[in-house]
Amino acid sequence: MSYAIKIIKKMLEERIGKRLTQEIICVLLMIFGVARKEINEKIGASPTSMCKYEKLIREEKLTDLFEAELYRPVSELEKYAAKIEAEFEKKPPKTRGEAAERIKRMTGIERSLPAIGTFLKKNRDKIKGGRISAE
Repeated sequence: MSYAIKIIKKMLEERIGKRLTQEIICVLLMIFGVARKEINEKIGASPTSMCKYEKLIREEKLTDLFEAELYRPVSELEKYAAKIEAEFEKKPPKTRGEAAERIKRMTGIERSLPAIGTFLKKNRDKIKGGRISAE
């Protein structure tokens, strides 16, 4: 992959994400006549994706790339974020283990310590329990 493409790819990935960056670069390379095999080698786009992009180019519907709905799973714990916030505001947990146990008692949902840490970090503004140690 050329230096210019690497730089552009990195800039785009930081701003719009990896999937959309791959699609844009793939489409641009196709428009400029780069062979499918070379595109696959440079950015790893699958033959199925390239067929989809070629069809969008042919039908002049490139805006459809940006309108695709992405599947973004949401943690079951998000439903209980307000309840967890209220509970942790009263008495903040000292460790992730304690947080996991209390969350399990409140919601019935059991998660690993890293998953609890991720949830707490993501909801840091809502859950004002301060820093929780790694235990």
